[in-house]
Amino acid sequence: MEQKRSVRNMAGNKPGARAGEGAGKPGIQVQVQDHIGRQLRAVYDDVLNQPVPDRLLELLEQLDREKKGRDGT
Repeated sequence: MEQKRSVRNMAGNKPGARAGEGAGKPGIQVQVQDHIGRQLRAVYDDVLNQPVPDRLLELLEQLDREKKGRDGT
């Protein structure tokens, strides 16, 4: 008798499955998620603390005014 084998990714999940779905195992270990989170915060912390450019603020204000005009508020 021939057994059918399902294709699984390295996390043990079927292709397209989210982390934690499939074989009942988490896709990424908590320690790995924490490490990735710390690294991303270290890289992007400086970007988050930079001021928003004046032109972008002007565009956002313009969008708010247009939205309020359409909503009638």
